[in-house]
Amino acid sequence: MSQQFDVLVIGGGPGGYIAAIRASQLGFSAACAESNPYADPKGEPRLGGTCLNVGCIPSKALLHTSHLFEEAGHSFEAQGIKVGKATIDVPVMKARKDGVVNQLTGGIKMLLKKNKVDAFHGSARIAGVGKVDVKGADGKTQTLEAKSIVIATGSDVAR
Repeated sequence: MSQQFDVLVIGGGPGGYIAAIRASQLGFSAACAESNPYADPKGEPRLGGTCLNVGCIPSKALLHTSHLFEEAGHSFEAQGIKVGKATIDVPVMKARKDGVVNQLTGGIKMLLKKNKVDAFHGSARIAGVGKVDVKGADGKTQTLEAKSIVIATGSDVAR
């Protein structure tokens, strides 16, 4: 027997997980299916889509550190701040970026749980009217039923 929801969102990125949470807040039973291959440090699949896992957010974290490095090397002295020669510790820089991503994806997981949204990890495909098949990383497929299906799959790079 398949699980049934009022609203099923395909896509767990910034549009998808927010749509699922809002549906739940409005009183609908809601679920979110995400296919991204990203995992947290424990190996658990995570939501947030490309933007949060490998795109916008990690890039901005690295850019922020790079801007600080630039300021320390070129702008501080003009402000009367003396710090010596600035150097970059790339492993620490990457660890900070990973920490930002882990904190934010963990927050999404908590928000879904708090708002009673079920998360499904795997590749989702509309199988018919009100039916979505979600194929997990283990190769097993489960069928979900929903009165409404929201497609929020985001974007991908042009090949």
